[in-house]
Amino acid sequence: MKNITINSYEDQQRRLQIKNINQQMMNLAVKGTGISPWEAKVLIDVIEEVYFSNDSLKEIKPGQLKYQCISAEEGPGKPLAKCQMISVTLTLFDDKDHGEFSSENNKDRCRELRKRVLVRIAEEAKEQGGYLTQEDLAKLLMCDVRTIRRDVKELKELGITLPTRGQQKDIGPGISHREIAIRLWLEGKEPVAVAQHIKHSIKAVENYLEKFKRVAFLREKFFNDFEIALTVGISVSAAKTFSQIHKEMKGKPFFKQRINEINMVGAQYWQSQDEKKSSLQLNGSTMNEWRKQ
Repeated sequence: MKNITINSYEDQQRRLQIKNINQQMMNLAVKGTGISPWEAKVLIDVIEEVYFSNDSLKEIKPGQLKYQCISAEEGPGKPLAKCQMISVTLTLFDDKDHGEFSSENNKDRCRELRKRVLVRIAEEAKEQGGYLTQEDLAKLLMCDVRTIRRDVKELKELGITLPTRGQQKDIGPGISHREIAIRLWLEGKEPVAVAQHIKHSIKAVENYLEKFKRVAFLREKFFNDFEIALTVGISVSAAKTFSQIHKEMKGKPFFKQRINEINMVGAQYWQSQDEKKSSLQLNGSTMNEWRKQ
């Protein structure tokens, strides 16, 4: 299976070319139509979403790589050699992975770090319409398949079902580690306790919670999933996941105690995006077009 790193000269040139073209299109949109720079950026984002949905054309960030995996459209049981492959972007290195380990033992810390990456890349692949095999995960994390199987078993004991090709028929909609983190927080656990429960860093948990608070705030303002994704800067799939949690949990007793914090964080984020705020409020026609998607 072919993977492409971010270090190649060709990839660097491709990203630079896309960046220059995007800036040129934004400038033309602002001058030609009179829309604001932020509206122009949203327009370019929409164009990329529609016309450049192929992951091989998207820019990747430091710590990420492109990888070929099996399309989620291929049902379970089909021989791997006959399955359709798709390109996905995976994040192998993230600063939020480090810190707040449950053990001081170096071996245990390495195992915990590996599982944090394991969960993330498996879910990233699923969000992009693909499934990694356990062999893929072993290759990407440079370990034995037996190690991956043990990690998968231990994660399942925590209530986390890893979305892999082998688990496809048993996954259903699945419950990710970030969903568990958000639900635990809405049920009353604080970030430190949540991080300890799912064996993740506090930074990662706080990142999930911050995004959820912004999504919940916008959902209360009747934004749809596509509008939320554009405003918060997350995938439409993630926006749908957070919105569904908000819908399910908003009637729960402890949610009422969290709503003030959600509103405060959401309002601060909203106010910090003054240009976005005015554009979204004053350009109802643009928002109506998005709602038709």
